[in-house]
Amino acid sequence: MAHSIPFDTHAYVKKLTAAGVPEPQAEVHAEALAELIDQELGTKRDLAELRLALQRDLAELRVATQRDIEELRVAVQREIEEAEGRMRHDVQTLELRLKHDLTLRFGGMLTAAVAIIAILVKLL
Repeated sequence: MAHSIPFDTHAYVKKLTAAGVPEPQAEVHAEALAELIDQELGTKRDLAELRLALQRDLAELRVATQRDIEELRVAVQREIEEAEGRMRHDVQTLELRLKHDLTLRFGGMLTAAVAIIAILVKLL
């Protein structure tokens, strides 16, 4: 962390030696504890800095997510419009085919009716 927490190693060594720990062992223990505190423990200021950094990262993520959602919405809308265009074209093509088929069938039926009428006129 960027800021260290004050730790009185001399007072800690005195407490350990008063409790019966040999002084060299107490000094090594105090140094190890001081290193641990310096390397691993964070201060309120460290936490506040991390909080601000996290808030900044979340705000950036929110903006990026909103931008991605808008891009996706535009892409989906474009796909929908293209699909609608293809469907309109397919429907128009189908209508033309149906008109063509109906015209041919109607023409065939009309020709058959005229032929039947002509045959009936000759027979009567």
